[in-house]
Amino acid sequence: MLRPLYRGRQVVHALRPQIAAGDLAFAREVLSEAEGRLFFAMPRRDQRHALEVANKLRGKSDDRSLLVAALLHDCGKGDVPIWLRVLNVLAPAAMRIMAAEGRGWRGAAYRLRHHPRLGAAKALEAGCTETTARLIQGDVEPEEASQYALLLAADDAS
Repeated sequence: MLRPLYRGRQVVHALRPQIAAGDLAFAREVLSEAEGRLFFAMPRRDQRHALEVANKLRGKSDDRSLLVAALLHDCGKGDVPIWLRVLNVLAPAAMRIMAAEGRGWRGAAYRLRHHPRLGAAKALEAGCTETTARLIQGDVEPEEASQYALLLAADDAS
């Protein structure tokens, strides 16, 4: 019962994303100029989600690579329509079939499915650390496993 409520809350937040000025100031403080360009290029709903993830981590870690990964973990998605996000949750197998590199909704489905790899590449291009890129992609070194676990937990709770 809790999972459908959580997913319903996500849809409401996606339709009407609200971002506090203090949260945007935090992002500007943590991110370099190039990293900030990636963050502010994300759709507002993804910015709001990223800030929520980062805020959950702030009390648990002050590691910059982790906080940057929290703020940029969805930067590989680009603009993805709400209906595709819902379909991805309800029918991930259908998404695998429909996703194709390129433009349009099939390209958006591809980006949604592969956003960790795409986002890690964008993060490296923006000058992020290798650690940040690995955290975004989910392909971490053994010593980064605890940081990745924190990121996943915060992402799942947001």
